[in-house]
Amino acid sequence: MIQFVVKDSVKKINRSLILKEILQSGPCTKIELSEKFNLTFQTVGNVIKELEDADLIENVGYGKSSGGRPPILYNMNWSSVYVISLAIEVEQITVGIVDLKGTVIDEELIMINSTNFIESVIELIDRVINHSNINQEKIAGIGVSAPGPLDLVDGKVLTPPNLKGIANIDIQKKLEEKYNIPVVLERDANAFALAEQWFNKSELNENILYVYNDQGLGGGMIINSRIHRGIGNSAGEIGHMVIDIDGPRCNCGNFGCLEALSSGIAIRRKVEEGIKRGFNSSLNEYYLKNDRVPSIDMIIEHANEDDELANSVLKEAERYLGLGITNVMNLFSPDKIVFGGSVIALYPEMIEAVELIAKQRAFSPSSQQTRFIKSKFINHSNVIGGAAVIQQVLFDNPEAIINEKSG
Repeated sequence: MIQFVVKDSVKKINRSLILKEILQSGPCTKIELSEKFNLTFQTVGNVIKELEDADLIENVGYGKSSGGRPPILYNMNWSSVYVISLAIEVEQITVGIVDLKGTVIDEELIMINSTNFIESVIELIDRVINHSNINQEKIAGIGVSAPGPLDLVDGKVLTPPNLKGIANIDIQKKLEEKYNIPVVLERDANAFALAEQWFNKSELNENILYVYNDQGLGGGMIINSRIHRGIGNSAGEIGHMVIDIDGPRCNCGNFGCLEALSSGIAIRRKVEEGIKRGFNSSLNEYYLKNDRVPSIDMIIEHANEDDELANSVLKEAERYLGLGITNVMNLFSPDKIVFGGSVIALYPEMIEAVELIAKQRAFSPSSQQTRFIKSKFINHSNVIGGAAVIQQVLFDNPEAIINEKSG
């Protein structure tokens, strides 16, 4: 079993720096790495040899000569290591196998079965591994993303308010016992924020706010290339910021949370309330016929056809999210804010509306420089997020792979 080392050392830090640079900027030469990090040529050479021996990097040719033998170029060996990503969401579980570049090799999903939760997770992981035909010795670990709250010390999913029937699931221990590889658990929005940093060419020193607007609404913060966790890993829970003290009750038990005003759950609830109150809407017929609230994609579709109820609900959700982001900008002042989740995937216009509101209301003039962007991984953020969780640990501790392969 690969063991991730957590202690810091100069050698470990040098390995991590060089690996990250090759990932972000490769192919690189030894002299380029030496100059960038102010390391001796011999130190870089030693690290390069270890990473080559572990098959994490490879010789991909030669650079331009400045008079003499041309320097060797090194790049990631993208097929040397794979990770399993497990995304636990409100209604479904998704499992994928991802390479170091962030390419999803294989992916499958099932609906959540709270009665046989662990068994169904294991069945899905086995299915994806078998279908991918990847040598299991190349799988470095399993990254698990899930809604909070989580116990990261013991690797447990605690009591996420939107996951009915799921509580105190000891997922890390169960999966490590089954597969004998490291398992790392992370709150979903934090994992998605990491994905933007690792796989979307973000500068490693950029401060990022990730806004995940799906059925629930969450946030993750990256500061100085690290997740900002706060006490109990609860930092970034923007969905439970109170926006309206007279607002509706949130699934967390509080009142007026941003999640209860601007998430997919909130949008559907407001549409249902409008229909029940006799609001004239093209969604009425569906609701009365099926006795079911229209889906988010149906609501957005009707909004695009100028349905007054659908439009008014979406505009209200935009305003509340804009106010929430204003508050976060005043506290955090990020370089960029990345939006993901199913609501954004179906309704990307929300980003522009939120940006307009937030920049009008934010206190600091420097807030005008904050970039508002749609996630590159809008359709795979769940799987890419779990992969990024393991990649962060792997690149902080590359000796895990080195020791495994040399042993």
